[in-house]
Amino acid sequence: MELADNDTKDNIISFIERLKTNQPKIKFVERENLHMTVKFLGDIQESTAPKICSILKEEINEKLFQNKNLQYQLKGAGQFKNFSVLWITLDGDIQFLQKIKDAVENVLFEKLKIPKDDRSEFKPHLTIGRLKSSNINHKNFNSLKNVFKENKDFNFGVFNINQVKLKKSTLTTKGPIYTDLVF
Repeated sequence: MELADNDTKDNIISFIERLKTNQPKIKFVERENLHMTVKFLGDIQESTAPKICSILKEEINEKLFQNKNLQYQLKGAGQFKNFSVLWITLDGDIQFLQKIKDAVENVLFEKLKIPKDDRSEFKPHLTIGRLKSSNINHKNFNSLKNVFKENKDFNFGVFNINQVKLKKSTLTTKGPIYTDLVF
């Protein structure tokens, strides 16, 4: 589920710029790559990708979304695992997103035996960056924490969701490149 609203992207990039001044070694997600992951698949065989696309189209997008365009707010910044993952959370009909995540998990397991995630509760968020503990600038770390405290309720803007896509991630030295897979 990718972020399309340019004003929202501008707000996120502005926030990222503030974070960069505190921790220059944070690896940030590029503007064009901002998205929400419903299920991380890891390495899959090329022959499986068309099957996944077909399942997502028929079982998720056509049956559950039914051409609905749902609007969420990206509201509040936070972190997982001692600032190793930096994110912005979604505010809105989270129960519907949980239903989507559960359906994706169940149908991919049922039809392709793709293992389900260990965590059953979905915490919808946009990952905006990652920080390895070995790269933390401890001199400015409290300042980074304060930026997150100041923005724990900040409204970054809208995030419209109307489908689930299969994305390919190609890792490069400059960061991942994401490509929509369509068959």
